[in-house]
Order: sequence, then structure tokens, then C-alpha cells
Amino acid sequence: METELITSIIIEDEKNNADLLAHFVKKYCPIIDLVAVSLTKKEAIAAIETHQPQLLFLDIVLDEGTAFELLEDVDTAQMQIIFITAFDEFALKAFRYNAVDYILKPIQIDELIKAVERVRKHLENQDFIFQEQIHNLTDSLQEKNPLKFVTISNIDKVNFVKSEDILYCNSSGRYTEFHLKDKRKLVASKSLGDYEDILDSSQFFRIHKSYIVNLQYIVSINKKAGNYCELVEGSSLPISRRRLDALFQFIKIM
Repeated sequence: METELITSIIIEDEKNNADLLAHFVKKYCPIIDLVAVSLTKKEAIAAIETHQPQLLFLDIVLDEGTAFELLEDVDTAQMQIIFITAFDEFALKAFRYNAVDYILKPIQIDELIKAVERVRKHLENQDFIFQEQIHNLTDSLQEKNPLKFVTISNIDKVNFVKSEDILYCNSSGRYTEFHLKDKRKLVASKSLGDYEDILDSSQFFRIHKSYIVNLQYIVSINKKAGNYCELVEGSSLPISRRRLDALFQFIKIM
């Protein structure tokens, strides 16, 4: 008797990562029938509606938000999900606690094979993920950061960082550098403009085309020697002339 194939979709916004995972799945997981690879949330929703797959290989951070936002827009009642993640150990505990399958980046072939085998058993037993598990997982990830958190992601890792831990961020070509209170510097694959839309506008202000600053860490504004602000840890950041008046107005309102 032939083993029934498991129809599957890969949802991953980095094409190289998607291609690599597709290669691994086709080569090492013969039980999987890969029917689509989606690089955007819009593509993913269309593919799910068209194919009604049994399994989603789902990257946590997508082109338009997170996997959890995608899952709010589709019916996954009869689907299995394997999350693809580069999260830290805290987040992995949340995955384990909520009994949700995941594999880590960079993907290890043996872990992929094990995850697919778990999915096969779940399908045999009609053991599906409840929506409540997804909600619990989302809540668990956010409990680490009771205040609003920011996802800082690049090709290697996804970092969940409290807004209050960010001193400032600056543009670095197509990327954004985040400077944190603990002196770490994290590089994100999104532009500074993208983060201007994401960061809490009551806490962060774009003082220059290349800088966004966390206002709670400004200790002084110098208007004499070329406009700049000084932060608590000693950084001096430029303020563009056209943004200076808006900054003062904003501070007065706060």
C-alpha cells in the first residue's frame, strides 16, 4: 500500500531561504507533495485558498508582518503547521509549551525530517492545532516584552527587542542599525523608513533622514554647534534643520 502524500506549501519571504527549504523537502521528505512556494502574505493566502494544503512550512517573519497575522486571515482548522524560526531560547520554550512544531534556521536536515514525521503522525491521529494554541503562542512570545516589542530581523536571526531598550537607530544603506541600551548593535534587513512606520510614534522621533531616536534618552539638544542631541550614554546625533522645530513642538506636546 502506497503512503498517501501530504500536500504542503512553503511560506517564506526570503527567496534564497525558500528555495533551499524546497530543495531539502523534495530531496529528503518524499512523503511531502510540495504544491506551492509563496514569498508574500498575499501569495500565501491565495495558495492556501487554491490548494487547501495539509501542511504549512511557515516562516515567522514575513514581508508584511508575522505568521500569526497571516493565520488570522486563513482557516487552518484542518492543517498542520511547521514554523520556521530563528528565535531565541525563550521563544523556543513558548513553542514547546504550546506543542507547536518548529524547525530552526539554519535548517538542519535531520530536524526537518523529524518534524515532517511528527506531522505525519498528527495527520494519522487527526490531531490538529487548535486556534487557541496559536493565540497562546502569540501571547507567550509577547509576555517576555509586556511593553511593545519590535522584531529586528535579518537573514540569520530574528530578535524580539523591547522598545524601551532601543536608544536609537540609523540608516545603513538598505539596512537599519539598532543601538541598544546594553551596547549591542543589531542590523535589520528593513529600511529606516519601514521602521519609522513600525516604531511607536509617541516614543520615537525621526530627527534626521538617517536617524530615529528614542526621546526618553535625550539629555540635551544643542542648537549652537550645528543642531544635535546628546543621549544618556554619550552619543551625539545630528538633527536636520527642518526637523528641529517639529522636534521641539513634539516635546512640548508630550
